[in-house]
Amino acid sequence: MGARTNFHFKTAEGELTLYSHWGGDSKNLDLAMALQKARPRLSMGDTGYALRIVISQLINSDWNSETGFGIYVGSEGGEEQYNYTMVDFTNHTVTDADTVNSIEDYIKYYAGAREEGSLLV
Repeated sequence: MGARTNFHFKTAEGELTLYSHWGGDSKNLDLAMALQKARPRLSMGDTGYALRIVISQLINSDWNSETGFGIYVGSEGGEEQYNYTMVDFTNHTVTDADTVNSIEDYIKYYAGAREEGSLLV
C-alpha cells in the first residue's frame, strides 16, 4: 500500500515529522533536492525558514490533496511509523538507516549524482 516513509526533522526548538504515503521510492533524491533548495537559508543559520523550504519542496504540488502527506510534532513514532530519514539541523547531519552524513555530503551524493547522471549504490 504505497511507498510510505517519514522525514524526521530535528531543530533546536523541537522535532517534527513529515510522513509520506507515496514518497518512499524517491525519498533520497527528493530530500537531497529539497535540502539543496534550502541551502541559502541553512548557510545563514535560518533553520525555521530552511525547514519550511524543505517541507514545501517535498510536498510539492500535493498541498491541496487530502491524503498523501501528514505532519506531526514530537519525537519520531507517532501514528505513522515507517522507515524514516532524520535531518538534524542542530548538528547538520542526515541519518538514513544506519548511515550518517553531513547535509552537504548527502546533497552531493544524491543530488550530485542526478546532475551527473550516475547511479548510486
